[in-house]
Amino acid sequence: MYHVFLDFEMNPIAAANRNPDDPVRHEIIEIGAVRLDPNYQLTDRYDRFVRPERNTITKTITNLTGITQADVENAPILADALEEFAAWIGEEPVRVYSWSNTDRAQLFGECDLKDLYIPDPFFRWMDFQRVYTRLVGLSRRSNLSLHNAIGSVEQKFEGRQHRAVDDAEMAASLLTLVKDKEAFAERTRIIHEVFKPATPKGTGSTLGDLLAGAFAQIKE
Repeated sequence: MYHVFLDFEMNPIAAANRNPDDPVRHEIIEIGAVRLDPNYQLTDRYDRFVRPERNTITKTITNLTGITQADVENAPILADALEEFAAWIGEEPVRVYSWSNTDRAQLFGECDLKDLYIPDPFFRWMDFQRVYTRLVGLSRRSNLSLHNAIGSVEQKFEGRQHRAVDDAEMAASLLTLVKDKEAFAERTRIIHEVFKPATPKGTGSTLGDLLAGAFAQIKE
């Protein structure tokens, strides 16, 4: 099985073009992804702007991401961008990952809003933030940010934060790291020493149990 780690950048829908019961309040404006082979080694990168249909790029989003209206002016709309992205993913068995479930909720919600077909690869999706949080023994309520997760293994964030392909590649590097159990345990030793995650009373679970369970989930 191949692995695709993706990330979306988004822009708010203008209030005048939004209904209270709409499933999403933003539009995808950039799709970034990296492909990993069955050994979790990076083999390809994908980066594509998407033209929003219900607002122009706001100043806040430009300040955060660097993306301007000029960048997306001639980009494909989401329907065409998804078709191209699915073709890049290909037809071989693949699992899709993202850091948190926000990107999945956005994609499914925006496709619902715009009555778009969701390509098959996106139905096999893993929230890697949740898995990684369990692997380091933190509470599910911790919501460990990608920036902090990268820092937790003493790794420098390469590229620009809040640009889709760079965020995707850095998150994928954590997926590659956790496949090496010994290296991962050593790189996250400080977290374990600082937080000393307690075993939930009555469960009998140890950090080793959590590691084994999470690794098994990744292998599925």
